[in-house]
Amino acid sequence: MIAATFRQQLKRVRLHAQIAVLSSSDDPPADAIAGARAELAAIEAALASTRDDPARPDAQLAAALRLEPDELDFVWAVVARAVDPRLLALLQVVCGTDVRRGLSLAHYATIAGLDDDRSQALAQLLAPSHPLRRFQFLVGHDDVPVDACTPLTVPPRLWAFLQGDDTPEERLASTGGRVLALHDAHLDDGQKAQLAKITQALGSLDPVVIVVEGPTGAGRRTAIALAAAHTKRQVLAVDLSRLPPSIAALEATLAAQLRECLLADAIPVVAEIDELVGGETDPKARLHALARVLEAAPGPVAMTSKLPGLDVKLRGRRVLRIAWPVPETAARKQLWLRALDDDAATVERGLDELALRYRMGAGTIAAGAAAARTLKEARGHAAVLELHDLQEGIRTNIAERMGELATRVEVKQTWNDLVLPPETLDDVQGLVARIRHAHLVYEQWGFKQKMPRGIGVAALFSGPPGTGKTMVACLLARELDLELYQVDLSKVVSKWVGETEKQLARIFEAADAGHALLLFDEADSLFAKRTEVKSAVDRYANLEVNYLLQRIESFGGVTILTTNLDTSIDPALRRRLASHIVFHAPEQAEAEQLWERMLAVGAPVARPLALDKLAKAFPAMVGANIRNAVLAAAFMAAAEGAAISMSHLERAARGEYRAMGRAL
Repeated sequence: MIAATFRQQLKRVRLHAQIAVLSSSDDPPADAIAGARAELAAIEAALASTRDDPARPDAQLAAALRLEPDELDFVWAVVARAVDPRLLALLQVVCGTDVRRGLSLAHYATIAGLDDDRSQALAQLLAPSHPLRRFQFLVGHDDVPVDACTPLTVPPRLWAFLQGDDTPEERLASTGGRVLALHDAHLDDGQKAQLAKITQALGSLDPVVIVVEGPTGAGRRTAIALAAAHTKRQVLAVDLSRLPPSIAALEATLAAQLRECLLADAIPVVAEIDELVGGETDPKARLHALARVLEAAPGPVAMTSKLPGLDVKLRGRRVLRIAWPVPETAARKQLWLRALDDDAATVERGLDELALRYRMGAGTIAAGAAAARTLKEARGHAAVLELHDLQEGIRTNIAERMGELATRVEVKQTWNDLVLPPETLDDVQGLVARIRHAHLVYEQWGFKQKMPRGIGVAALFSGPPGTGKTMVACLLARELDLELYQVDLSKVVSKWVGETEKQLARIFEAADAGHALLLFDEADSLFAKRTEVKSAVDRYANLEVNYLLQRIESFGGVTILTTNLDTSIDPALRRRLASHIVFHAPEQAEAEQLWERMLAVGAPVARPLALDKLAKAFPAMVGANIRNAVLAAAFMAAAEGAAISMSHLERAARGEYRAMGRAL
């Protein structure tokens, strides 16, 4: 029926043009005109009989945009000019060559034989506020003002829709597209409560902006789709992380999204609006462009963001912020079972541990399961999925999300390699206990209710370079079976406003999901004291520190900060620290132990060695310097084909001392 209606509408326009051409001749052929009018009357009668059929795409378009019959007829005429190859020659007789660029309202009024009242009423659609113009269903050329003589065209998506094609245009499919409402999604009680709020907001008549905040892969878009399904509607998403940074690309894609939402009676979802912050393009200009386009949207608009509290000012709309949580452990296990499907049986015993350890949402779990299957298939068709595959799949997924911002560190040292004073070692062991027994103290003993925000652990290691701060962080990760990621501050800190916060959000989010320990070396460059605001630079630098303080406090994992200048650290960070461990340069006895343990690697050593003399002769050496000296001595011995001797160690120590700028 849709195809027949489409053909009839095109023929109807062609007959109008044919009658206009015949009537304009010097000797109008009466019989031909009468025959064309009779054929036109029959087609119009057939179309009128089904005009109100809700299955007709043009009826849906008219209802969505509240179009008058003459306005819809004009849309059909513009569509016919674009797709009917037999119509152009007829239109050129009446309209001239301008019709190649589109069909003007003036020419249409002539072809359709409209009287003065109908022509003037139809001219209302030329106003920028008219739905056909506002949502770019009718567009002019070269950004010139549109008037009755302006050739108008329609986007290809419109004539595809009128033919019954419900496929969104390519730019939408490549940046998100329709989101499926997974009715078998496993939601915990916290998520169900938030879903009820979204559902209520979508069902109200109040034009509301719903901003769903939470980590990537937690199921934010799926939640919006589930809520929309309760109102018998779909959602259509645009992921801003897949768009070029230009404002023109943003506006064109959002306009296409609104058109598609009107055609499909869907709710627009703009995903990852935090992507508009940072980069070379002015964030305010991009946020303003977003607001300018979406203010025209009828009904509710939904957004997702990783950054909480991002301000998007849409005039005349109430903003509802929803904090979408990561699912609880039991729900995460069910998500793993669904994602693994037939492969779940071989690893089901390990899924309890996996669900407890990794705080991941539905999307991230699905990606981890897919990566694990790839690893299994690489071993051959007969291979079965193992728990190790899942852990490796998660690790791969987390590393991809970290990108170049942080590097996974392979820990090779052991506690036997560590030499610390008893009081410092006691502080380190206390930190281990705090992390290891967090569940017992916070959950079972009830101390969680006394915590103002998160229950993550942030520790500051301060002291001179080479005293073992990074090494202890590595040993903590190994002891607690955590992945260790060292943050590359040169890649994180950006001169562009908002970019640093965006990068940090990405790091913390991935670490939270991947059960990782984050190591910020030389943290004083990022966590410096906030200063009095005297310029825009000071204001934005303070904003970065403010965001970091909030994010560390809400982070559920372990963060280790190291610094050589603990006096430059912001005092507010100190109040949020679970532990501040000060590392000192080794005393003589400790330095002697460091020399001894560095040599205990299986290399040939010419004993006895007077290591106490080395420790006394080079008192400024810390652990890193001693390591360098022992390694240099080993190469000297290897070059001579001899065992490492006291002579080699003394020569190497002198060289290291000179490199340190110390007097011998």
